[in-house]
Amino acid sequence: MATNFGNIGSLSTYHGLQIAEPKVVFQWCVDQGLIASGYECPKCKRQMVLRPRRDISDGFNWVCRVRGQNAHHVKRSVRGGSWFERSNLPIPTILQFVIYWCVEMKSKFICEELNIGTATATDWASFCREVCQDILIWRSGKIGGPGIVVEIDESKFGKRKYNRGKRVVGRWVFGGVERGSNNCFFAVVENRTSEVLLSVIKEHILPGTTVMSDCWSSYECLSDEGFVHLAVNHSLHFVDPDTGAHTNSIEGTWSAIKRNLQGTNHVKGQFDSYMATYMWKRKHSTAQSRMESLLDMIKEVYPPRSKDKRKSRGKKGTK
Repeated sequence: MATNFGNIGSLSTYHGLQIAEPKVVFQWCVDQGLIASGYECPKCKRQMVLRPRRDISDGFNWVCRVRGQNAHHVKRSVRGGSWFERSNLPIPTILQFVIYWCVEMKSKFICEELNIGTATATDWASFCREVCQDILIWRSGKIGGPGIVVEIDESKFGKRKYNRGKRVVGRWVFGGVERGSNNCFFAVVENRTSEVLLSVIKEHILPGTTVMSDCWSSYECLSDEGFVHLAVNHSLHFVDPDTGAHTNSIEGTWSAIKRNLQGTNHVKGQFDSYMATYMWKRKHSTAQSRMESLLDMIKEVYPPRSKDKRKSRGKKGTK
């Protein structure tokens, strides 16, 4: 069965899946680890058989039919436990949405191209951003190291303005970028105290790193915490004339993030996921890299099931 549509970051791969036979789509997803290659019958513990079904978009489901002794007829979806499990969209449509999202196609184009509603597109974009958050939490390593410069800074996101008498309060974001690479970190913080910022720095920056910052008082302790600390007084210079310290890279990054956030309608309460997505896109600049990263994380967070989940037994108690 041919399942080779080209590389995983190619739009043509997912166009090909849209018009492919259901069993070819199934095998491609199995090859990528997105859905299970088999399923255990909960009744007889034998492997179920893949049977065609014309009334569902997947085209198949798992079936075990036994007559006579221990007679049973069990059916299971091929989507069990997977990222696709609770969606009614065809799997090729979901995959095509993801590649469009990775290459930053406009939402209007995606809806028209895939014939899906705005609410559906918004939901799947949120699901993709959630995976980016998982990547950030599970796989983010520390940056910097001896001889490496990391610029740090904080920025307020969300303009403080009055609109019909209501103030919009922004969020403080603390971040750092490593010079000469795409390595970076960002964290939403409640305040800019030395305790809060230092805890984030220790979590994300290796000891011995040369840390460059402005003269905010919360950074004064860095030299005592295993870092080489250089500061620039922005009220006097953009670049310190004695040490050459500056924070041009991180400040340029703030501008890029804010431009990126201004260009879209944002789902309320998901600011962190938008920040995580920006970081992920910064690190993975090509469609190939983005799709590999996303699909890799999706199958880790949503491992496909090959048998029914065991029902948890509640503990007996007395009233």
